[in-house]
Amino acid sequence: RTVVSRSQHLSQPFIEALQHSLAHGEQSMLYLNRRGTARIILCDQCGWQALCPHCDLPLTYHADSHDIVCHSCNFRGPAPITCPICSNPSIVYKSAGTKSIVDEVQRLFPEARVQRFDTDNLKADRLEQHYGAIVAGDVDILVGTQLLAKGLDLPRLSTLGVIMADSSLAMPDFTSQERTYQLLSQVLGRVGRGHRDSVAIIQTYNASSPSIQAALHDNWTDFYAQELREREKFAFPPFFFLLKLTAKRSTAKAAESTASKLRSSLLATHQGIIIEGPAPSFHEKQTGKYEWQLVVKTKNRSALLAVIHDLPTSGWSYDIDPINLL
Repeated sequence: RTVVSRSQHLSQPFIEALQHSLAHGEQSMLYLNRRGTARIILCDQCGWQALCPHCDLPLTYHADSHDIVCHSCNFRGPAPITCPICSNPSIVYKSAGTKSIVDEVQRLFPEARVQRFDTDNLKADRLEQHYGAIVAGDVDILVGTQLLAKGLDLPRLSTLGVIMADSSLAMPDFTSQERTYQLLSQVLGRVGRGHRDSVAIIQTYNASSPSIQAALHDNWTDFYAQELREREKFAFPPFFFLLKLTAKRSTAKAAESTASKLRSSLLATHQGIIIEGPAPSFHEKQTGKYEWQLVVKTKNRSALLAVIHDLPTSGWSYDIDPINLL
């Protein structure tokens, strides 16, 4: 039987768990990963997510052109109208923030003492300023980001909820699965510490995700093996070395053109390299300049050093062995 929730962000089991904790004078923590700044393009019926057919990375929705774009290889396509798997016409573009979650919780539980902790907090509102009050039970429901994910031991905590576990999976980067596993493992560590009975609720459109399943079952070994297979298949570290090259120009057309010319030049003069792109950077326009990037892949790291040596003297920057491609 399908239970309709009274909230657009919180499931009915989640709401009931919050009610139970409030009734027993216990605390709840609601976690939302703010790193998920890219639009999440998915089917709310079968869980299909828009992924690049070349890079297997999440595609980003661009409202101005109504396109979906891969920010690694520049694959582009029209935004889907129906799901290609189940033909469901309800494709959703999800993006919720901690402030909207606080508003929702206060609407549902006006009597609860709710406090938000994220990087938007003023100094007087930061977590370290209120830790004693939290431990003493002066806050009923905590809402926050990575600041709440690690290092906290809260004896009164009985309900932990992850609002949207898919958010970090939607980041258009090869580290998204790894990052999701890390964050979920950290936040799940806030409960089950022996202080009291507790429950953890993970809200996701993609419950079969390897990173989510591995974090839920504390199964690092299987996740590691699966992630290595994916990295090898799509030519990512540790099987390939990476070099990110970024061009800044006054217009997007100029940035794309200079990146295309460099790509052709590098492929003509360097052996054993793969070049993805050119593609707009994840943050395409910064400080009035447009950024486009190339991603060079090779199994021989010295080849990357040779590419760096041949870069133009101005208008280009590079990041060798980048921790991500955003």
